[in-house]
Amino acid sequence: MHQSSLKGQKKPGISLEHIESINTKRIKLLDIPIDAVNFPQALSIIGNIIEKETIEQKPALVFTPNAEIIVKAHDDMSFREILQDADLVIPDGSSLLWAAKVLKKPIKTRVTGIDLMQLLLEEAEKCGWSVYFLGAKHEVIKEAVSLTRKRHPSLKIVGYHHGYFDDDNLILKDIKNLEPDILFAGMGAPKQEVWLTKNRDRLNCRVAIGVGGSFDVLSGNVKRAPMWMQNRGLEWLYRYLKEPSRIKRSILLPRFISLVLKEKIRNLKGEKTL
Repeated sequence: MHQSSLKGQKKPGISLEHIESINTKRIKLLDIPIDAVNFPQALSIIGNIIEKETIEQKPALVFTPNAEIIVKAHDDMSFREILQDADLVIPDGSSLLWAAKVLKKPIKTRVTGIDLMQLLLEEAEKCGWSVYFLGAKHEVIKEAVSLTRKRHPSLKIVGYHHGYFDDDNLILKDIKNLEPDILFAGMGAPKQEVWLTKNRDRLNCRVAIGVGGSFDVLSGNVKRAPMWMQNRGLEWLYRYLKEPSRIKRSILLPRFISLVLKEKIRNLKGEKTL
């Protein structure tokens, strides 16, 4: 589903720094790259990519891994390489902050994918950036678009499509014709990261971002944890309580903790041998 392309002259946007001048550092957690950014830095980096006058042949890829995704990438070399090749890898999840503290890595804050998406929608409305939604079930994505247009009446949602498709070409043709500045892909990990990377050369957008289950939240189909739980890093517990089917995936969390502690022990042994 889509509407007519609304590409045109960009409105004046936020004051953006060049990506090279932003004081960020890419570190590794279990050999997975993570960019130690906060929300303002992530917004500036993405905004700068969109506003650049020179259009790159390939879009920038932005991924938002949590502990589960880190474990999957640790076990799957091809998935790990996909994250390593991304332009921006954002720390989504309190578990990553805990791991960074244990391993003495410079990650001070988490940048949740859903919050980053909502901030980007606000900036897109202000700056005249166009967006395309891809993912979730048909009724979910349709409702997400409807509610997002009510919240952001000036936002240019140039197109959308559900995530249950067999023919990549139809979707890619739609995106090519509509030329969105931002493509939000919510198909779950690692499917969305694999799909975006595989089709990177054919994506006619400035930035493509993996947003997981964010469309379920935007549609109102899934409620977020109360703010007190979000602030204490307990959103994962709220999701397990609300969606018992997720519990089978909870085995990845203790595995993540085990991998981090093993890495810590290896580091301590290495320090002693110096």
